[in-house]
Amino acid sequence: MTFVLYGATGTTGTLIAEAAVRRGHRPILAGRSPERLRPLAERLGLDWAAAATDDPAALDGLVARAPLTLLTAGPFTATSAPVLQACLRAGSHYLDVANETGVFEAVYARDTDARRRGVTLLPGAGFGVTATDTLARHVADQLPGALRLELTVLLYTAGTSPGAAANRLSIAAGGGLARHGGALVPARLGAGARRVATPAGRSSVVPLPTGDLSAVHRTTGIGDITVSMPVGLPPALARLLLPLLPRIAGRRAARERAADRPRTPLPPADPARRSLIGARAVTADGRSIQAWLQTGEGYAYTAEAAVRAAETVLVGTDPGAHSPGALLGADFALDIPGVRRLGTEPAPSAPRT
Repeated sequence: MTFVLYGATGTTGTLIAEAAVRRGHRPILAGRSPERLRPLAERLGLDWAAAATDDPAALDGLVARAPLTLLTAGPFTATSAPVLQACLRAGSHYLDVANETGVFEAVYARDTDARRRGVTLLPGAGFGVTATDTLARHVADQLPGALRLELTVLLYTAGTSPGAAANRLSIAAGGGLARHGGALVPARLGAGARRVATPAGRSSVVPLPTGDLSAVHRTTGIGDITVSMPVGLPPALARLLLPLLPRIAGRRAARERAADRPRTPLPPADPARRSLIGARAVTADGRSIQAWLQTGEGYAYTAEAAVRAAETVLVGTDPGAHSPGALLGADFALDIPGVRRLGTEPAPSAPRT
């Protein structure tokens, strides 16, 4: 299978290119820099093409070369819209590995356009949100009528790429968000910080405004959703200090410093470490169910998940804008090496301290 891989020379893009080749595909490696694309393409024996996201004519020519474009270049708040628009013009499927709520909402808003053009739009084809959203679908399917869903994400990565660091700052700069009554509403960053029990022990976590807030709602229809991740602070201190983060992250200089960090290969992953995702669904009368998903290192999971998601779309899916859980199914992640779902069972009440 052939698809355009835009952002191929970044940390995530290169891992996806390598995974695609291992699975017998020949992606067209794309991005802004011929100097960086050429050696990667030569190493993998692939075609390449350079095009800037602010050059509509070049983008149109690029995405027209294949039936699907997978976007891995961030910040997605800047790159998603022009690549998505080019895909709609060309009648090409669009996937990305974004995890920004605003990107998801913008993609979902193009559902009618995608159906008219006969193409599939799938944001969040990486760790966030294929692992989280498919697990959310699993627990929601086990507890019909759930009104609240809590996700806890303990992500292990061997390092942090410049692009990922810049994307995290972009998310933080927007401040807190929550899903209440089906709507996205502003929330004080740090509110809801608490200690939770996980298969790896107790951890301090804090709700964060990730794309899961959009994808999980689209998949399950559940109106109240939180997505929490570890924070290296006691909950009381997190509630005090994290409201200051949007002011710092919103500074353009901070985001530029993160994005301009030298690109270095990720160190070898620790084979003993795992990523964990928990999903807990709750009904109005207090019944609840929870499950955990265990995966390997986050970048490696993203590479495998993104390629497999592209395969699914290229084989044939309904046109429109989709969430991973709805399009790929509750068991999608279980086919990825090193992934297993831990027991699904009634959940104890989560203490808040």
